[in-house]
Amino acid sequence: MVSDTQRPRVLVVGAGPVGMVLACELLAHGVRADVISKLRRQSPHSRATILWPRVLELLDRVGVGRKLVDSGHYFDQMNYYSQKKLIGLIRFDRLQGVGYPFAITIPQWRTEAILEEHLTALGGTIEYDTTFADGTQDPDGVQCRLQLADGRSQTRTYDYVVGADGYNSAVREAFGFRFAGRTMRTRLAITDAEILGETTSSEAAYYLTRTGNMVLAPLGDGVFRVGASVPDDYTGDTPDRAFFERLLAERVPGARRLGEMKFSGLFIAHVRSAGTYSSGRVFLAGDSAHAMSPSGAQGLNTGIQDAVNLGWKLAGVVRGDYRTDLLDSYDGERRPAVDAVAGLSTRLARIGLYSSRHQTLARDAVYRLGSTTQTLEKVLAPKLAQLDTHYGARPRRRSLVPGERLPLGWRESPAAPVLAVDRYTVLLWPGHQYRYERWTGLVDKLRAQLTAATVSDLGGRPPGPLLSKLPREAHALLVRPDGHLDALVRLDDSTPAAAVRAVGQSLARHVLPRAAAPQLAGLPA
Repeated sequence: MVSDTQRPRVLVVGAGPVGMVLACELLAHGVRADVISKLRRQSPHSRATILWPRVLELLDRVGVGRKLVDSGHYFDQMNYYSQKKLIGLIRFDRLQGVGYPFAITIPQWRTEAILEEHLTALGGTIEYDTTFADGTQDPDGVQCRLQLADGRSQTRTYDYVVGADGYNSAVREAFGFRFAGRTMRTRLAITDAEILGETTSSEAAYYLTRTGNMVLAPLGDGVFRVGASVPDDYTGDTPDRAFFERLLAERVPGARRLGEMKFSGLFIAHVRSAGTYSSGRVFLAGDSAHAMSPSGAQGLNTGIQDAVNLGWKLAGVVRGDYRTDLLDSYDGERRPAVDAVAGLSTRLARIGLYSSRHQTLARDAVYRLGSTTQTLEKVLAPKLAQLDTHYGARPRRRSLVPGERLPLGWRESPAAPVLAVDRYTVLLWPGHQYRYERWTGLVDKLRAQLTAATVSDLGGRPPGPLLSKLPREAHALLVRPDGHLDALVRLDDSTPAAAVRAVGQSLARHVLPRAAAPQLAGLPA
């Protein structure tokens, strides 16, 4: 008989990138999960191709960041054209305090293959041809009726269920989540194809005209993702070579001809959001929770951010390390963050479809001026890269604010502290004036007592983007497992015992008093 600690405690419905990232987070931290998928991989042709810098950082902590980069195509510049003339550009290689100052293009099927390989290495499996039929929940668990591959119906009980099953989510429907929004008027056509005589480079480009727009993103080996808004008079179902070549001639400078087309398709974009991303023991992530315009290529990246935000919290709660009310923060943190990304994508889509002369002239002037002054890059690059995701007050330029992303990562580095993957990290900052002997004693005491967290002495090693925001006085920085600042605890006048108590009390907002955290003994559970 399977013991309670060994049995699967979480059901993940959906085995796309979002569901697999979440399952990998759980498995890596000792939590068994059942992962089910209604269908096997449907097609090697997919819409999502770009992974942005912040998501590559987060995939480092999952364990697949470097492999994805090695398997993808590097790009670090976005060019913008209007009426076939260059009006602006954004460079990502000038981003500061970033583990990956670039993005990659990679077909979604390849991302999924790498994630599934990693999930299998962690001891997980995916039950294909298995459908979530319906479910109910009570204070003690979630009862799920599944349709198995052999046609049998089976009821299983889980502690928690996560719907990562896409836009037509069965989990969202079964548990009564509201999913409001609108369908965008413009249809979009996509293909992955060779462009004859064109060498794939490190630049992607948007081509804006008064009759529609087009995007070319290099995938490597001479192949490009080609996307275009569809003219209103087009009535076909599957755009052919002549369709794309006509739009290339109308919208893109130079004579372009397509070689081999890998696939071709039409789709309509939606802008929608669930009223909440959590209800009791049931959570939504990725396209199950939100849909947005494809402008800016933010959808998949946003879903992976959902998975990481929920994954470490859910793993800690199931393990018994964290307080259950930590799960309440998932909706409160992710929904505003997603709304901001969706708003940006909608604005980019609207700007890209300007058709009147005065609109395009004003837009083009802003792009030209913004590029000349690098204002466009400073404002837009962190947003596209999803580096400005924060959970709380908006980060300030000269001081740290709880909820902001810290410019640190999970890869070994001689130049900066490394964050813990499976627990909080306490970074000790001595301030600008301190006594060496007293500080080393304080550091040693905290390291010995704070066993619920990894303790690291920032000392002289804070990276520049962080150093400029650190306070003058000695502080402990409590950093969440996802790399966001949780709290600042002042230490400058504390004795070692008082410092342990102060940091322990701050940790105790989320961490339960257990044998693994003796410094929390005596604090309320």
